[in-house]
Amino acid sequence: MLRITTENCREFAKIKLEGKLAGAWVDEVEQTWNTLASDRSLKPIMVDLCDVTFIDAKGKKFLRQMCGEGAVFRCCGPDITATVEEAKRSLGTGG
Repeated sequence: MLRITTENCREFAKIKLEGKLAGAWVDEVEQTWNTLASDRSLKPIMVDLCDVTFIDAKGKKFLRQMCGEGAVFRCCGPDITATVEEAKRSLGTGG
C-alpha cells in the first residue's frame, strides 16, 4: 500500500509518499507526477520519500524518469537514499 499526498506551494510542488513504491502504486504516483508536472509554472517538484519503506524495480525505473524530468528528492534512510543516488548516477546527474 502507498499513501500519496500532494502540496502546491509558491516555491515548489510536493509529492509525499508513504509505504511501498511498488507494482500498481507506481502507476498512481506517475499519474500524480504527470498532473503536477503539467500544472506547474516551472516550479521544481519535490518528492518526499522519507516514509517509503520499499521500492521495487518498476518504482526504481520511475525514480530514474523523475530524475530525468528534474525532480528534487527528500530521503531519510540509507536504503532509499542509496536507491535515489543510483537513479541519479544512471542518468549522469551526479549524487
